[in-house]
Amino acid sequence: GVEALGQQLVVMGIRNSAKLDPSSNIVRVLIDMFVEIGDHIALQYGGSEAHKKVNTTAGPAASLNGPMGKHKELLTSIRRYYSNAFSDRLRQDAMNLFLGYYIP
Repeated sequence: GVEALGQQLVVMGIRNSAKLDPSSNIVRVLIDMFVEIGDHIALQYGGSEAHKKVNTTAGPAASLNGPMGKHKELLTSIRRYYSNAFSDRLRQDAMNLFLGYYIP
């Protein structure tokens, strides 16, 4: 995504070089958008936010590997298990109905 964005900015005449600094604001915004889209897709289909998100903030306090990150991953796993065991069939039927593939 970052490489494609760099190429697009060159083609549009906004930049002279396709190389983007990984710590730049535009790269951070792009990654944040990908994370948010991933969460929305995971919520829609899986019933919980996405697992193992990309860390877009700097510093040791933002680490996903600490105790709070592990607890959050465990909670997400429990939500997914519950969703898979009890509510996925209804969600899948609703999506199939919306897409025109529903078979009663």
